[in-house]
Amino acid sequence: MRAQTVHAPIVAPGLRHSLRTLLSRRSTRALDAAEREDLAVAQLRATRPIVSGVLLCGAVLLAIIALFELAEVTPSIGYPVWVQLLASVGVAGCAAGVARLVQWQHRLMLVLAGTLLAGIFMSMPLPGATGQLALRTGLFQLLPLALMALMVRPVSLLALALLIVVMAQLRIALYGAPGTGTALYWLYTLTTIGFGLVLAGYRTDFAVSAWQMRRRLVRQAHTDELTGLLNRNGWGDHAVAAHARAVAAGNPVAVVVLDIDFFKRINDDHGHDGGDAVLQRLGGIMRARVGATGCAARIGGEEFAVLLEGNDALEAEAFAERLRREFGKAQGEVATTLSAGVAHHRPGESLGDQMRRADVALYDAKREGRDRVHVADVS
Repeated sequence: MRAQTVHAPIVAPGLRHSLRTLLSRRSTRALDAAEREDLAVAQLRATRPIVSGVLLCGAVLLAIIALFELAEVTPSIGYPVWVQLLASVGVAGCAAGVARLVQWQHRLMLVLAGTLLAGIFMSMPLPGATGQLALRTGLFQLLPLALMALMVRPVSLLALALLIVVMAQLRIALYGAPGTGTALYWLYTLTTIGFGLVLAGYRTDFAVSAWQMRRRLVRQAHTDELTGLLNRNGWGDHAVAAHARAVAAGNPVAVVVLDIDFFKRINDDHGHDGGDAVLQRLGGIMRARVGATGCAARIGGEEFAVLLEGNDALEAEAFAERLRREFGKAQGEVATTLSAGVAHHRPGESLGDQMRRADVALYDAKREGRDRVHVADVS
């Protein structure tokens, strides 16, 4: 068995929960833990190239300042030009790592390292050196401001904010208060953090709206509006994936195909409203039996399908019988019956092949008089 690498969390679970509560937005509080994680993953995927681009801009800015010093356009703050260019390459390397790494914790470390490296060589002069520190510091602050707006997880926001504060305190400790005074300098630093948090909040609100809209569109594209079950597109996505997982794990998997008996006669006698009521009745029974995580679909007209993972031959047949009996007993204004075909998985068989055998079994149930379950031959 191949060993798996376990990544330890940067902060303890209790502290992480406190940070999430403190920095949470109203737009995210209605989401459960799984939805918040799905949202965070989507945001991390979307912001990763932008974070990498911001760090790369910092590397380019650092290189331009070094070249300006070489051309004596701007005064030096004490570092040799080649050292500044080397630092620029280091920040660019952090940007490349952010673009390639998968684990968000590793990317955060590179973001902090790149920001620290750029901050040291852009705004922290060597002892005794003089230069346009205010201007350089102002240019540098654009980097963490942009990065804070792109941070997704609360711990990332906190880590970046702490880095800015530590660097500001380090400047004061090493070089004393700036000419404008310590209070104004801290106001400038905290304003940078505040604007970063505000921008991060608005970005989160926008991300939540976009994520919810995408979820609604996906749900609409995969859900049958009348019954609340999966439609044919949803079945094609969810059932194929579930079937592949079950087969790969060596678990039994069965397909049940169902058809409402004499449905055309129902529409003719009771109109489409009567037919819709019958479809909704079956959809409600199937949702209750299969559950929210099950795979049940209306794949056409009055034809339905269910994928059963982990059910052996007797269990799958019993499931279909329960559906048939419950549907027959749940009489509304229109009384009708249900026929079903069951197919158990054969080695090497695809979902499509298995469904075709279930269809044949369904037609056998129809020929035998309807209102019954027929199981396809496994051999």
